[in-house]
Amino acid sequence: MTEDKFYEQLYSIKDQIKFGESFHANIKNFKGIVVAGMGGSGVSGRIFSEMYEDLPVIVVDSYNLPKFVNNEYFFIAVSYSGNTEETLSVVGEAKRRGVTVNAITSGGALEKIADNLIKIPSGLQPREAIGYLLMPLINTFIPVTYEEKQRMVNLIEELEKGRSPLWQLAQKIVDSKKIPYILSWEPFRALSYRFKTQFNENSKMFALNHTLSEQNHNELVPQLVNRGMADKFIFIVIEGDSSSRNSRRLEIMERKADSPFIHLKAKGSTHMERLFYLLHYIDILTVEVGLRLSYNPEDVKVLEKLKEDLSKIE
Repeated sequence: MTEDKFYEQLYSIKDQIKFGESFHANIKNFKGIVVAGMGGSGVSGRIFSEMYEDLPVIVVDSYNLPKFVNNEYFFIAVSYSGNTEETLSVVGEAKRRGVTVNAITSGGALEKIADNLIKIPSGLQPREAIGYLLMPLINTFIPVTYEEKQRMVNLIEELEKGRSPLWQLAQKIVDSKKIPYILSWEPFRALSYRFKTQFNENSKMFALNHTLSEQNHNELVPQLVNRGMADKFIFIVIEGDSSSRNSRRLEIMERKADSPFIHLKAKGSTHMERLFYLLHYIDILTVEVGLRLSYNPEDVKVLEKLKEDLSKIE
């Protein structure tokens, strides 16, 4: 795939935001929500779980469905291909327990066995279909107006037009020859993980992520004591709620560090606007880093080969 073709996938986020499908769900009838999914598909559940607070949200990213999950939980399987081995295993267990399977997918085996289906367009890398995977969850449980969706699109268009600072940051990360270490706090804890995995797949780089204040109870020790190890990382901060005490923690951490952190600040007047701005910023940045390292951002052949090898094992 050419660079331009992959960027077409990234830029389709503007159309994805406008995706209007939703499930019919009366939350008063349920104890909680379960979102099952892996990788670029499953991250939608992580992001949603941080956004939604009216019911417990359990994210399942394994082969096994927790024993307490029954038909009192609203169950959603998310798999872009519809053939994710782990997710299908969880779906099978859900059906054996009489749990209604709601699914978000572009096809595959999941489409055939789902009780309620939201079918999304195919032809994208799962990680670049984040809008199609996430918006049905938002539309179902956190309704957003057309006007807000349009503001989200406008912010993204502004970001795409003014990419020069973003290109400079990508080059800075490449020139550092260091491992990205991403920090954040509420309401963007899940984005620190998304950032890490986008570095992994788009840039072909190892990366670490952690959240405040938990990081201060463990990884802060080697960061400030073992300076030789800390020098291997370039610290990037996704700024969360500025009124949070974690903002004060970060100020202290940065004063004690040998080098300043890179700060990413979201644009937008609502959480939803800031979220999608950051999602798109992260995507472009990690693709640009990968291109500067001469990697094809789409290339995930090692993952495809692993899936092929697993398919041969009973």
